[in-house]
Amino acid sequence: MKTRRHGESAMRVYEALDVFREVSLRGLRSSFLPPDDPDAPRVWTAESAASLMRFFVESPDESARSFLEKLADQLSGVPRAAGQLFEELAWLHFAVAAPSKQGYGSKRKLLDDIAAMARATGPTGIFDEALHAGLVAPGTSFFTRRPNQLWLLVRFAVRWTAATADERTLWLSDPRAFRQMVFGLDGVADQTQRHALLHLIHPDAFEDVVSQYHKHALAALAEPGEVGADDDETIANIRARLAKDHGSDFSFYSPEIRRLWQPEEAPATEDQHDGAVPAQGVDVDEPDAALRGAWLVRGAGGEKVPEWLEQGICAIYYSDSFPFPLLQGMPRDELRALSEEAGIDTTTGGYNMELGQVWRFVNKIEVGDYVVTVNGSDVYLGVVDSGPRDRSARTRIETVRSVEWLNAGQPIQRRAIAPSLQSKMKTLLTVSLITSEIDELERWVTGHTWEEPATAPTIRELALPRATAELERDLLLPQQWLTDVIELLEEKKQLVLYGPPGTGKTFLAQALADHLTAGGGASEIVQFHPSYTYEDFFEGYRPAPGATGRVEFQIKPGPLRRIAEAASAAPDTPHVLIIDEINRANLAKVFGELYFLLEYRDRPISLQYSELEFTLPANLFIIGTMNTADRSIALVDAAMRRRFYFLEMAPSAAPVSEVLPKWLARHGMSDAPALLLAELNRRLGDPDAAIGPSYLMSRSVTEPGRLERIWAHAILPLLEERFYGSGEDLKQYSLGAVRAAIDGAANED
Repeated sequence: MKTRRHGESAMRVYEALDVFREVSLRGLRSSFLPPDDPDAPRVWTAESAASLMRFFVESPDESARSFLEKLADQLSGVPRAAGQLFEELAWLHFAVAAPSKQGYGSKRKLLDDIAAMARATGPTGIFDEALHAGLVAPGTSFFTRRPNQLWLLVRFAVRWTAATADERTLWLSDPRAFRQMVFGLDGVADQTQRHALLHLIHPDAFEDVVSQYHKHALAALAEPGEVGADDDETIANIRARLAKDHGSDFSFYSPEIRRLWQPEEAPATEDQHDGAVPAQGVDVDEPDAALRGAWLVRGAGGEKVPEWLEQGICAIYYSDSFPFPLLQGMPRDELRALSEEAGIDTTTGGYNMELGQVWRFVNKIEVGDYVVTVNGSDVYLGVVDSGPRDRSARTRIETVRSVEWLNAGQPIQRRAIAPSLQSKMKTLLTVSLITSEIDELERWVTGHTWEEPATAPTIRELALPRATAELERDLLLPQQWLTDVIELLEEKKQLVLYGPPGTGKTFLAQALADHLTAGGGASEIVQFHPSYTYEDFFEGYRPAPGATGRVEFQIKPGPLRRIAEAASAAPDTPHVLIIDEINRANLAKVFGELYFLLEYRDRPISLQYSELEFTLPANLFIIGTMNTADRSIALVDAAMRRRFYFLEMAPSAAPVSEVLPKWLARHGMSDAPALLLAELNRRLGDPDAAIGPSYLMSRSVTEPGRLERIWAHAILPLLEERFYGSGEDLKQYSLGAVRAAIDGAANED
């Protein structure tokens, strides 16, 4: 069976592999060290392999440092012979990659760096020449998950050096036994290296195909009787049949044959034959995980996931709304315009949601990003391996990206996932950005998953500063009462101060915000009104000058989003949002899906416009004020009541009833205004209709004619509006009537 690649450059690789196979695998000696070097027989030993296992495989470095920085620390403690073994395994890893995916300079530099840190000898002669050539174009994860590929090779060395001579002889003579051994090794995210090992060690038995998805697709060509125990055996049977028409040395990647198993793929060049689309922009020398994105892509409720795993893809299915080719780089406006030309109604909320999903999938996901998908309790992780492309699927067009699924056969269970990621996975969006969880995903590919701690961690809530004597003096309210208010806010995080006009609700809210943020943090105030909307409060489209001078609509943040982002950036300081006149707006319309977050701060939601995952930070506190003369608290719906604490500020009850007498005494003024206000509120007999003390807290209130002016032009108009159409006799509330009642009571005493 002819499975080796053709060409002079490929032959150089095979010649080097022949020597490596005889010297190192059969003879258990170093391929790079001179025969008389005392360490030459110590390289391919169980001791050297165990040292690499202990210091490299079993001691993963999960820091944000580069691959080489971490590797230098890991290899610093290994003996020279073990370091030499690692150098030779690294050569085996690099030898398979064609120049189109990793050039000689890149391979050589990495091997030289490893040799320097491991005190090893690098490849020379035919081993160095092999690095100029390479054989195949591995997928993106071969480079972005290089530690996993090298872990697999170390495990291979451990198994090889621990085996008996008879076992090694069997593996070198029987390709099927060798395959069974290789796929019996532990490891995750290393399938490419496993398939590469098959061809590198047995190039006459296994195809030069290192993609498990390409092997799945090739195996699908099998006719009855050709299906073997695995894809490799099946492909061997298919080759035997096709050789009758195409000759024994045909390549499955030749245009003529490739059309049979990948009809919609553009023919690849010989040195790029194993990649659907070359992974441009991936730094194969030193992949930087800090720059990698992560996405949750849902497969139609999990229905499509088995197909994705089998074919090595992920996809979106929006051809009904976007019945045209989806090309990378298309802006939202162009996508919308093309939909309109196709007769699609682009004004619906459903279309706008789909537009965001399509635009993300086509333009924002990048080669090398992680992708997560879910099927029931099984969670799968992959690496994006191509740009987007459209393909026909039965009755519709679907837009797909190639993905190398890292754990297709070993899914992570939901219960083994960190709670923060589990929360994000509850979104209903097809495409969601989850880059904030990249550390959790990195743990998966190192074989570690989240474990619930034996004892629940103590969650440190932000403690708000308690009321001070100074705050009591400034507000004329008892220190303990103010502390109680702060504790209510600390506990619920949302508080409404309600009462009739003039009770100092807004003044108190602002004073509390200033007090709470005096040591750091920020506050913002917004006033609701009947025309106020979600777009005003949180985010919405606003006209803005475009790049071409035309007016464009851009998503602009509102006060809640601005202060939420500020709070997230400074989690150790309180941030306070004051919503004045909170009951004057349509609260369900203004808050929208944010209602949910008021109760569940640790659970993300998908936003209406930007479609990002959003949570309310725990250090954001909301104080609302509600004028009960405008709309009664009884009109507030149950959803609002459940999410806020409510604190009444009644003019006739302490401590509000004590504010005016204290203020007058502080300024050395007569207590007459306080007595008049108390009598007025007694006569009104309705807490919602009562008049607050701030109307009379003026230094000029005792001047001739000033009290009469305030009464006539501020208090009585308020009462007229309050009792309009009720037939209430307002004369009893006039200043004269109230004053006469007080004088009469005094005379009686």
